[in-house]
Amino acid sequence: MKTFTLETCAETAPYDYLSRLPLDRWAWEYARRNDELRRDAISRKDADISERKAPCAPIRLLRSRVPQGLAERWGLVLMPDPDLSGIDADAVWTHYVFPDQVEVNCTPRLPGERCDIWDRTVHHCSITHVTDTAAREYLLIRGKGCIVQVRCTGMSHLGIEPVRMKMQTPDLIDLERKLKVQKEALRLYGKGPDTSAARWTKTTQILRNGVIALDCLKAGMSQREIASLLHGPAAVAEEWGIDGSALRASLRYVIRKAESLRDGGYLTELLGARISGGRRAA
Repeated sequence: MKTFTLETCAETAPYDYLSRLPLDRWAWEYARRNDELRRDAISRKDADISERKAPCAPIRLLRSRVPQGLAERWGLVLMPDPDLSGIDADAVWTHYVFPDQVEVNCTPRLPGERCDIWDRTVHHCSITHVTDTAAREYLLIRGKGCIVQVRCTGMSHLGIEPVRMKMQTPDLIDLERKLKVQKEALRLYGKGPDTSAARWTKTTQILRNGVIALDCLKAGMSQREIASLLHGPAAVAEEWGIDGSALRASLRYVIRKAESLRDGGYLTELLGARISGGRRAA
């Protein structure tokens, strides 16, 4: 897939981190800009979530002490802090709305047996273990500027016996999407941190511009001001006043798309949630 760099300025450079996000983290970037979600998040209390350190490794353990109805309304296991980005927020999607997430199956680890996933992850990445109200387990793994959500099946990570993790092979349903998610997860591994410049695809450029446009509208900026920020004052001065301007049409499309994603479209378009009849949104 063709990638490219984008010219940035003081206002747009802080959004460069978005270039490394997988689609499920883009979903959080849009969801956290929804005013209703932010109002629901106000009710979250620190005491609602148990947080402790694992005794055997530097892993955060999160578990809800109360029902998470408001979080589940948005497709989330727990209600994260909406002020935190897709990298920093503990945003874990339920497997119902994010069916393509990486899945590992945990089985007993025999004496002397090694677990390649554990060995390659725990000493090189930051790991958060999340348990939902039905005792389902998830991992958020952060490293090299990336973050991957993993659903765990089989034996519990929290039991006494050590486990061996094996990545599950995707079934034939939506195989291409699931393999893409697994491929993105492998970016966590490799030598050294990822210090490369932000690179974009056409899709992620539109998503980035949408996030910026939502923030600008929230700040009271006009569409012309937003266009100037995204495309440069010179392009706006040349094209904005022309009837049927492609620049105006492009910006209006980006805003409509962004508002749709923010207001629930992230579930089907970014997370791949199935709609009625078991189909996915196009």
